[in-house]
Amino acid sequence: MNGPERDDDADDRWGDADGTDGANDQTVDGWEFDDSSPQSANPAEQGDSDEPGDPPAQDDGSMFPNAGPDAVRNWTALLATLAAVSFISAVTTFVVYDVMMATLGAAVLGSGLVLAAVVSRSVFPQILHALSDAWAEHRRYVSFSGGLFALGIASGVALAAAGVDLTELFMELILEEFGEEELNGVGGEPSGLEGEGQIELSAMFFILNNTPPYLASILGALTLGLFTFFVMTFNGLIVGNIAVAIGADVGYGLIIALLVPHGIFELTALFIAAGVGFRFLYRAGERITGKRSALFTKPYLARTTLLVIFGWLMLVVAAFVEAYLTIPIAELFFPGQAE
Repeated sequence: MNGPERDDDADDRWGDADGTDGANDQTVDGWEFDDSSPQSANPAEQGDSDEPGDPPAQDDGSMFPNAGPDAVRNWTALLATLAAVSFISAVTTFVVYDVMMATLGAAVLGSGLVLAAVVSRSVFPQILHALSDAWAEHRRYVSFSGGLFALGIASGVALAAAGVDLTELFMELILEEFGEEELNGVGGEPSGLEGEGQIELSAMFFILNNTPPYLASILGALTLGLFTFFVMTFNGLIVGNIAVAIGADVGYGLIIALLVPHGIFELTALFIAAGVGFRFLYRAGERITGKRSALFTKPYLARTTLLVIFGWLMLVVAAFVEAYLTIPIAELFFPGQAE
């Protein structure tokens, strides 16, 4: 079990955090301590390292979160998993829908993820260590974001149990965003719909539709986190309420089959984005109260940018799954109901 978080442990390893050498300072939850007192001469006991890619320094082996010896393996496995899902999407798109552009897009995405895994593992392992450091720094806030979404789901389910159906509200929001003429064209193959004024339920559609909320969840920090809070809880509220309302008619198993395959990736990506926003807000609070000498540091920006990119790639994978895998999976388990 990890103890209190060390905010700038990776800053010390990736460069000067505050324009000073930081030789005798360490930071615990934003508080600076003088580390010049005598310590064990055994490097293994101190755990200190200034080399990029090494686990964050520890005092007693459990005081601070660190990248750990399995950081490279774990993040490589994550990239490989996303690549595998992309290739499965490509095969399904070609076999089921015979859409060459979408097949090529999924294959290129998978190949890019494989390349990223191989290069970062063999040539630039510090990238994977930076991702691990970023996750150690943001995981509490990502979990908090997931908790907000779960709270929204619980509220939505409670409203449904009380007889409140938000399906009409959801459809009004969709009509307002896309227009009635476009919605009338929705249906058929996800490869694209013929005719003017019709929505093309392709991976590109979902990427373009989900990227703005992804970025907005990060930038919600500029509203003191209120917008991010609203996005997480409101989306959970809608999902929970509509899932219960529609599930009562078509069966909850089908609803799960339609939501889980892409939701695993899409929701995780959105939680990461919200976590980045909340973490920035926390750092800003520390800076204002004088607990932190610098809001932005190059190491913080570097590792956080990598985490944001990784989250967005998960969002892209989710788009291909939602467009080309969701229906075949649902039809596999519930034949004739997912059409």
